[in-house]
Amino acid sequence: MNPYLKRVYDISPIALQNWILTGYSALLDKERYGPNFDTFRRNMTESQWFTRTELRTLQDEKLRLIIKHVYETVPYYRKIFDKRKLTPDDIKTQEDLHKLPLLTREDIKSNFRELISTAFKPKHLKYGHTSGTTGSPLEIGYDANVIYATYTALDRQYEWAGCRLSRNGDRIAAIRGNVIVPLSRKKPPYWRYNRIHNQLLLSSFHLSPENLPFYLEEVEEYQPAVFDGYPSTLYVFAKFLKNIGGKYPAKAIISSSETLYDFQRETIEESFQCRVFDYYALAERAIFATECDRHEGHHFCMEYGISEILDEKNGLMPRGKTGKLVGTSLHNFGMPLIRYVTNDMTSIREQSCSCGRELEVMDDVTTKAEDTLTLKDGRLISPSVLTHPFKPLNSVEGSQIIQKEHNQILIKIVPRKDYSEADTQHLIREMKSRLGEEVRIDIQMVDHLDRTSSGKFRWVISEVPLGI
Repeated sequence: MNPYLKRVYDISPIALQNWILTGYSALLDKERYGPNFDTFRRNMTESQWFTRTELRTLQDEKLRLIIKHVYETVPYYRKIFDKRKLTPDDIKTQEDLHKLPLLTREDIKSNFRELISTAFKPKHLKYGHTSGTTGSPLEIGYDANVIYATYTALDRQYEWAGCRLSRNGDRIAAIRGNVIVPLSRKKPPYWRYNRIHNQLLLSSFHLSPENLPFYLEEVEEYQPAVFDGYPSTLYVFAKFLKNIGGKYPAKAIISSSETLYDFQRETIEESFQCRVFDYYALAERAIFATECDRHEGHHFCMEYGISEILDEKNGLMPRGKTGKLVGTSLHNFGMPLIRYVTNDMTSIREQSCSCGRELEVMDDVTTKAEDTLTLKDGRLISPSVLTHPFKPLNSVEGSQIIQKEHNQILIKIVPRKDYSEADTQHLIREMKSRLGEEVRIDIQMVDHLDRTSSGKFRWVISEVPLGI
C-alpha cells in the first residue's frame, strides 16, 4: 500500500478501512492473477509430476535463457562475465554455475542500479523488501513473470493442502504482519475484512491474553476453513485454545516466513484438529519450497529457481549434509539474482518424498544463521535443541532466547499465574545440560515479547557472530 493510501486508511473509519483493503486487494489481483497466470498454473500443475531428469532439464533451459539475458542487459553481470572471460555459452547447465561468484546482500545494496536489466524501465518494475529480521532490510525489483510464478507456487501449496486460494475459495483467517489495526487501539475489533478473497485479517500486534477471547469470538462467528500466518502468531492462538480447553476444527493451516518448530506444529495441529502445511519463500524471489500432504520435508519448486547447498568454502555439499542455502531466480528478468546467498542453512534429503513427486526435498530450515547459537568451544546449537526444556512447562505463556555473549544467555518469560521458582530452576538446569555448565543463564520476566516491524517473532536471537 503506497504511503498516501496508507495515511488515508489510517484515519478512515473501520467500515471504510474494510472497503479500502478489499479494493486494494482487487488491484493487486491484476498483477498476481493477470493474463499469464493460467499458463503458469497449467505448466506448474504438469511439471510437479516430471521425473528428476525432466525437472533438471527444465531448469537448465530456463537458466540458459536468464544467463543470456543478464549478459546482454544487466551491467553488473556483464562486468563479471568480461572480467572472468566468460560468455553465456560457458554456463549451459547448473553444473556450470560455480564459474560465477556468489551474490550477497551487500553486493545487491552496493550495485542496486546495475543489477536492474536495461530491458526494463525501473519505474515499470515492482519493488519489495525483505523483512529485515537480520537488522538489514533489502530492496528487490520484480518483473511481471516472477510475480505470476510466485503466486502460482503459492496456489499450488494451497492445492496440496486441499484448499482453494481464490475469490471463490475457502474462507481464510490470516494472522500475518501487516499493521491493519492501529497499534494504539485498546478495544476490539482487532481485525478487518478483505471481502474479495473471503479473508478475515487478524492483527498480529494485539495478541494479548486479554484480547484473545475477542479473537476467538470473531473466528467462531466468521467460520474460516483455513488459517494462514506466521508460526509464532498461529501458535499464540493455538496455545490460547489449549489453555482454555478449546479447539477449532479447520481444514488446514498454512504457515510461512519463520522457522516452524516442532512444539509449535504439535500445539497448532492439536488445537485446530488438522495438519500444518508450511512453505518457505524468499522475498528475494529466488527460492520457493512447499510441503505436501506426506509432510516429509519441503519440496523445492524446481520450476521456480535453482537451489544450491554450499559448505564454508563454497563447495557443493553432499545430499543430507547441512550448509548455506543459495538460490538462482529463473523468472525475474527485471532484476535477476544469480547465486544469491540467503541467511538460511538446510540440506537436501537423499530420499524422494513418498508422494511420488520427484521435486527435491529440503530439510526444515531450523538453523537460520541469525538464530543459531555459537558457543565458545565452537559448537553451533540449533533452536530445535532448545525447545525441549520448555515442553513440560504449561506455566509459560511465551518465551524468547537471546544470546548476549558466547557464555551468556538471556531467557525472557511471559509467565502464567502458576509459574514458580521451580520452573526457573528447571529451565536453568535443562539449558545448562545442553549448552554447558560454564554458560550463564539469566531469566527475565516480561509482560510481552517484542516483534519486528513486520510483525514477525524471533524465538532465538544471537548477538554473537555465527562461527562458520
